Amino acid sequence: MVVNSMSSQNPLISVLVPVYNVQHFLPQCLDSILGQTYDNIEIVCVNDCATDKSGEILASYAQKYPKIQVYCHNKNLGLACARNTLLQHAKGEYICFIDSDDWVMPEYVEHLYQMARKNKADVVRCRYLIQDMTYGTLTPCEKKYKEFLKPAPSHDSARRFYAALDDTQAWLTLIRTEIIRKYRLSFLPHAIAEDFPFEVLLYQYAKKVVFTEKHLYVYRVGLKSALSADKSRMARDILVNMLNLCQTLKDRGFTQKAVFPLALSYTARAVRRLRKAPKETREQTDTLCRKAVLFLYENRAATSPMQRAKFTLLKWLTPYAGTGRVPRLAWWLH
Repeated sequence: MVVNSMSSQNPLISVLVPVYNVQHFLPQCLDSILGQTYDNIEIVCVNDCATDKSGEILASYAQKYPKIQVYCHNKNLGLACARNTLLQHAKGEYICFIDSDDWVMPEYVEHLYQMARKNKADVVRCRYLIQDMTYGTLTPCEKKYKEFLKPAPSHDSARRFYAALDDTQAWLTLIRTEIIRKYRLSFLPHAIAEDFPFEVLLYQYAKKVVFTEKHLYVYRVGLKSALSADKSRMARDILVNMLNLCQTLKDRGFTQKAVFPLALSYTARAVRRLRKAPKETREQTDTLCRKAVLFLYENRAATSPMQRAKFTLLKWLTPYAGTGRVPRLAWWLH
């Protein structure tokens, strides 16, 4: 059943699509959005300086379908900046992200909106299918959603943190735009795994978050993505994201809530993960780790006595650690 776009009960929903070098998959992505049973949508795309035919495909679709709006970056800025640009141009009462090499079921938008309306929720999340391009398979990705298996999850900040940690993809979620505007939520530029800080803050601020167990999104794997990166860079970016998240939580007054010491703990884990950093990035990684150790020490009062002692000892020992040895020291203290 197609939803009547003229009904005042069916608000405009912005479907946000960042695009970069996905010429082989972009048509299916756009077709799946155009085929939604919920009619009152705008499709906002950002061409992040694609070097293939993605820009031509976007222009062709925008000329044919008035619902599609295309914005272009002057240079390649990455996924996080593309998403931030999309947020700036979104006019809908709700937004949802769809990556341009993925696609969605016809009822994706409608079902998420109906869930939001029925439950008066600020955030609705669904499950997804994995389309393996190497083996040609389509299988459900079953997650134990823990806190969100209930229609009305707890407002406890620690449980909300774990729920965000459980599945951090921004592309599975319908979000009330007012939450993003009111709390100035955005993605961390020039970093991989940029979804996590965004999701953590979103879940902390949302009054109500619900899950549907329907598999409505199709996530492609087995691609040589332009956004992929080596494991060492991923590990560094995770630490950058955690430091950014901790500082943001501190600036926004979350230090007295359980989410803050949890974020500090995961920052320490991110330091430990860098113990196998390659020699060519060791100096850069070392500087970042020492910055993280200092931050943990300065904010140790928010943690448990045991954690406090570990952060203090780590701070005392760090000046004696050679270049690249801080993550191993942190691992030993763990």
